[in-house]
Amino acid sequence: MQSPTATTTTAAAEQRLHITTDHLTNVTINTSQEPWLHAYLSQSTHPIKGRQLVASHPIAKGELLLIDTPYAVIPVVDDPASSPDVLCSNSKCNRKIISASASASTEPRTRTSCPSNCVPDVAWCNEACRAADQARHGFECTWLKKYAASIRSKWGEYDFGMLWLIVRILATRSVEEVGSLESTQRFKAGWSAIESLCGSPETWAHSQVREWSTLVKKYMRTSESLPHGMSADDVLALICREEANSFGLYPRETGILSLSDTSLDRGEQFAAAVYPRAAIANHSCSPNIIHKPDNNGRMVFVSSRDIQAGEECCISYFDLTEFVELSARREHLQKSFRFLCKCERCLGEETPEEDNSWDAFPAMDDDE
Repeated sequence: MQSPTATTTTAAAEQRLHITTDHLTNVTINTSQEPWLHAYLSQSTHPIKGRQLVASHPIAKGELLLIDTPYAVIPVVDDPASSPDVLCSNSKCNRKIISASASASTEPRTRTSCPSNCVPDVAWCNEACRAADQARHGFECTWLKKYAASIRSKWGEYDFGMLWLIVRILATRSVEEVGSLESTQRFKAGWSAIESLCGSPETWAHSQVREWSTLVKKYMRTSESLPHGMSADDVLALICREEANSFGLYPRETGILSLSDTSLDRGEQFAAAVYPRAAIANHSCSPNIIHKPDNNGRMVFVSSRDIQAGEECCISYFDLTEFVELSARREHLQKSFRFLCKCERCLGEETPEEDNSWDAFPAMDDDE
């Protein structure tokens, strides 16, 4: 039997874990797949960290800051043929595919697979979504049929997912109408935004870049099965940007700093995506933003505390319930994102003998 304190903690956690755009009442949310930005959210350039999100005026705790639509997204599930977490492949939908018998309260959806049977990971929630997505999927279908099984067998799921996300980025680029995604004065949009993301071959270990170069030469050159028209060097640069900026999609929020029950983590990853505007946010181990995807795969930013005018708006790049100690956090960030964190929390936890200078993307020799 739970104590009253435990019950209160669980109830509070459950309330927190269900924040989505459906529960936010401080703005009117457009249900279309258009991005939304808080009027006080702007971007600036830091001399070391590069682009960053900044509050131009004070922002109160709990305010919706951003809803960003994915430029490209892929499912990340163990059994795509039967998993309820597979997302509709239509980039204008991105809902989880739920069978009509899954719940009486859900809108009936009928899983529609690719007529060419490229991979079981590709599916739509109905025939209308499949038809609407025909041009974009046509770009990736032949490539998936030709290479998916081979890449998964020889290189593993992670590298396959990485390359597939790149292919989907290129697919979106191929169907993007010129002038249809005009940049605002504050934020770029479309392919222009993807080109502006940070990351280059110089920011990654030489051994890692060599591996990616091999993958590009084997599977990603422009061809009849992948007609992107880019050079191998440009595709490699795109991989470097994607790996530095893509988001994992989890069922619960990322960025909760303190929980009395650390078992309430963000859950199991079910997708990966690139968001043109959300990717601008830098990391802090004491973030003032929590983020999670909504039911349409859009990334939602909400302020987790009051934010002052001129203050940087930061997210956490990882689950703060998983990496708690300073050494564990820094090791994870160095391995996954190639920088030494010098946020306020990390500096406050440093021992006097630690004297490391901040280099957001340090030059590195081979690490193998």
